[in-house]
Amino acid sequence: MSGKQKLGITCSLATVLSLGLTMNASATIITDQLYNTGLNATGDALPANGGVDANWSVSPGSNAVTYKHRLYAANSTTSMWISSNSSGGNETTSSAEYLFSTSFDLSGYDPVSAQITGLWGVDNYATIFLNNNATGVSLAFGYDAFRNLHDFTVAGGFIEGINTLTVKVTNGYDNNPSREPGPMALRFDNLQLTANTVSVPEPGALALIALGLVSIGAARHRQR
Repeated sequence: MSGKQKLGITCSLATVLSLGLTMNASATIITDQLYNTGLNATGDALPANGGVDANWSVSPGSNAVTYKHRLYAANSTTSMWISSNSSGGNETTSSAEYLFSTSFDLSGYDPVSAQITGLWGVDNYATIFLNNNATGVSLAFGYDAFRNLHDFTVAGGFIEGINTLTVKVTNGYDNNPSREPGPMALRFDNLQLTANTVSVPEPGALALIALGLVSIGAARHRQR
């Protein structure tokens, strides 16, 4: 058998197998896994100040709590600002860093196809990590970081099973770390997690794959 013939058979086999898989792959919005900030265990908005977030943790600290400041983008019925305490952290000496985290499960989904989209804001500035790896998503220091919510997308770095989304928030002035920074807070809204599901091929797809394999086998027999 020539090299071209072998290459043709290999490509045909790959095409048949991929057809059987892609026919059953579909993008799915995954619910009950990734939550906006400032919600309780049933997904309802908490009181505007001091409510314990059921889905996000913070370090140093433990449970993130809601925090309201008059200069922040207004809270809504779907999300609230959260901080390390009901006073907004309120460092009085110098800047400090906080890690806000939440986890979600991609079991049964294709992690390569996964994506997170949404809106976020922060006081003062922050970077998003996924499974301890930088995503390239950040908000720079400035009033706009908390006066408005900003679109973002995380489109890589997902793994099978449990994933952890972490936000490193710096409460302080980027050009003067020793200056008293005041309050600190984080907010996510419109969070959406999507990924492809790959189910068992339908009987018709299995028949198509079988027919393709038989045809390839017959071609190889004739070429011999």
